[in-house]
Amino acid sequence: MPAPKDLKWIEVDLSAVAHNAGWVRSQLEPRSKMMAVVKADAYGHGAVEISRVVLEAGADSLGVRDLSEAAQLRRAKIKAPIHLLFPILPQQAAEAVRLDVSLSVDRLDQARAINAAAQRKRAAVHVDVDSGLGRWGVPPRELGSLMAALARLPRVRVEGLSTHIDYVPGKNAVEAEEKLGAFRRLAAPYKKKVPGLIVHAANSSVFMDFPHHRFDLACVGNLLYGINPSKSRPAPLKNPWRFCARILSLREVRKGASIGYASEYVAPRRMRVATLPVGYADGLTMEPAERLIGFGGGFRYWGMRQGVKLPFVGRCGIAHVLVDATDAPDAEVGDTVTLPVRRTAAHDLSRVYV
Repeated sequence: MPAPKDLKWIEVDLSAVAHNAGWVRSQLEPRSKMMAVVKADAYGHGAVEISRVVLEAGADSLGVRDLSEAAQLRRAKIKAPIHLLFPILPQQAAEAVRLDVSLSVDRLDQARAINAAAQRKRAAVHVDVDSGLGRWGVPPRELGSLMAALARLPRVRVEGLSTHIDYVPGKNAVEAEEKLGAFRRLAAPYKKKVPGLIVHAANSSVFMDFPHHRFDLACVGNLLYGINPSKSRPAPLKNPWRFCARILSLREVRKGASIGYASEYVAPRRMRVATLPVGYADGLTMEPAERLIGFGGGFRYWGMRQGVKLPFVGRCGIAHVLVDATDAPDAEVGDTVTLPVRRTAAHDLSRVYV
């Protein structure tokens, strides 16, 4: 546990991550592979620690964002297969080959640079197809010419064919089904031509809502961290994350007093207000608790202390937030409050692994 001097910290339950990874693994066909996405420092949970846990729980490979993330895992002596989910620049090819990672490619100049940098063995690449997301990927009509050109590069081995569709659960399921079906048809002839080709399109959302389109590999991130993106399919996931802060100050506020930035919050009653030393620099929202100055009404965000909600009061600052502790009359300075934050935004904080 954190030392008493710590004002804020992150608790990560590694057994929960292991449980979630094991559940994902159990849903896959025995021949299918599982890539655990540990990009963005494993969504804020700690890439090295999480990588070790998910590999032991059944993951076949790790997905990272870029070369710096891959290098971090290699420095930690993690020897498992690592795949770069983002394409590289041609000038990064030598470093990519040195780190022994598989690469996403969508252009011939990337592949040529990889081919030139590879020496002792063929470098593995996954050709990414743009199915409408528009971020990168080869257009489907150009896939044939790119695959033919890659086949002529002696030190490049096409290991996979991938796409990432623009699916948002509850929004565009019909369109997503059409795009996944189109990708299946696009990939079919290459499955026959390229021995062992790994076809994949299933992130956590596709994994849950389109189990018939999991193909050869599931590339999951959110599910590992206890986040089920599906609106219709339940999953027995465990939450491994707790963002904790201690109460720094407590004060009584009279009814009608205005507090917070811009005096935009007016106390609807006599209140007990606590100050927490966390703000939007730590991933909390920048929105005010109430959009307009007013008395009473509901609230949108809150912390939790021993099962009691402590609603945000006024505007969240860069390094502090006020919460209504009226319903926690026994709360004291130094007590722990858990808070909802964007996990990848919570950085430079000590992590406690439990």
